[in-house]
Amino acid sequence: MLTNSIHLISGHLLFKIATGLYGLSLIHGAFFGPTRRMLVFLLPALLANALVVAWRYWVAWPMLPMYMGPVVLPLILGGMALGARHQWAGRTQNGILTLVVIIALGAVLFPKDYYIPFLKSQTAWAHLFFWLGVAGRGCFLVAAIQAMAGLRKKNGRPAFSRSVPWIAWGFAFWTLSMFTGELWSYVGWGTPVVWDDPAITTTMATWFFYVGLLHLHLTGSWTARGRCAFTAVGGLMVLGLTYAPELGPFRWPLG
Repeated sequence: MLTNSIHLISGHLLFKIATGLYGLSLIHGAFFGPTRRMLVFLLPALLANALVVAWRYWVAWPMLPMYMGPVVLPLILGGMALGARHQWAGRTQNGILTLVVIIALGAVLFPKDYYIPFLKSQTAWAHLFFWLGVAGRGCFLVAAIQAMAGLRKKNGRPAFSRSVPWIAWGFAFWTLSMFTGELWSYVGWGTPVVWDDPAITTTMATWFFYVGLLHLHLTGSWTARGRCAFTAVGGLMVLGLTYAPELGPFRWPLG
């Protein structure tokens, strides 16, 4: 138990370093744009973030580390920002990095990394449920950033088409996460998912929200600006329903 506590404290310190590096990459992007020199900060930040995730997995394996979403989400979003940086304008990439910094700061100031994993998560379905869900969140949030960039356009109609692939991938990942969660429930507890659980309710609310958004897009019943606004609201909903509940009590970061 003492060894695990030391590992968690060291991992939390390393995540603080990753958060600081994310902040430096955002500052560089805000002042100088998405240049190659920004990678001097972004790549070490992603490496430190990945080491934190690997560290917590090493402590918990083969079980799933609990409440790791706020730690993994910045890694997913940062990787997306890095992988598609040549396709986006600097403002869009800076918007994603701003979100990365906010999410990472939330994980630093409100950590839940001291919860130990439980035996029921000792199945591949639990890990698939978690990673597919975080990938879905990342895609939804990138779509929201793209939509907000479209809403800021002063001339012409906002380009909603840039958000569509991210919404589609996010919906696919989210749906697969729900199915693997159902399988995890059967394997771990021998029962179906309990639908009155708050976490399940918010997961289903998110799924139905994006069902409605995709329906509006495919039927063409709303304007591009309306769909952009709907997508931007979806990003706030994802943060409120799937990110905020995983945050713990406030902790002073220097403690």
